[in-house]
Amino acid sequence: MTTFNTSFCGSVLVSLTEDERKLVQQSAVLCRLKSGHIVFRAEDHAQHIYLIETGHIKIYRNSPWGKVVTVGIRKPGDLIGVCEVLAGMTRRGYAETLEASVLWSIGGQKFIEILQRHPPLAIKVANALGNRLREAETMVENLVSMEVDRRLARALIQLAEQQGIPANEESIRLNVPLTQQALAEIIGSCRQTVTTTLQKFRDTGFIHTGKKYIEIRDMKGLRSFVQN
Repeated sequence: MTTFNTSFCGSVLVSLTEDERKLVQQSAVLCRLKSGHIVFRAEDHAQHIYLIETGHIKIYRNSPWGKVVTVGIRKPGDLIGVCEVLAGMTRRGYAETLEASVLWSIGGQKFIEILQRHPPLAIKVANALGNRLREAETMVENLVSMEVDRRLARALIQLAEQQGIPANEESIRLNVPLTQQALAEIIGSCRQTVTTTLQKFRDTGFIHTGKKYIEIRDMKGLRSFVQN
């Protein structure tokens, strides 16, 4: 199984060995889901965790003012819904498929038993949770201290690092079906501002956009823009 480095809060990426992956799958149910399927909802009792086999999952919350806040886009290799299961809590957000996806659904108690029997896997999950906390702190810092254009640039860099595929020797294409509205929800802005900022990045040569994709063409320039 291919594994990836994650960012944003709400999921846990664990670098499973082939034996660990088979161990989890033996206790799981395979779920084939259509695009737009709600995997879990806020206030649901957390009874399962999910291992993403294929597809992308949006993790989001609804603010008290009715605004959707996307806290992460998950990809193959991610475990989602872990924290609430381990803590015995209700769900705090929503998980929705962005495209047709395949997930492995594992009962929460069964997952806990697996961790108890396999300490190395439990340590991996604990480390991933620690990384998630640090990333969440960084995300909050960015929202407070960065202007919208720098937040968007940083988000594009992170998505390219985590979910990008080489388009050619110099370009990286984001391998995730993101709309401009979804990008706005990630950085805490509005779609119109994202549209304007993406045009600015196109004009400066940082990116190229096509139908349903974004290519990073000047990663060095985009990084410099964030830092300055």
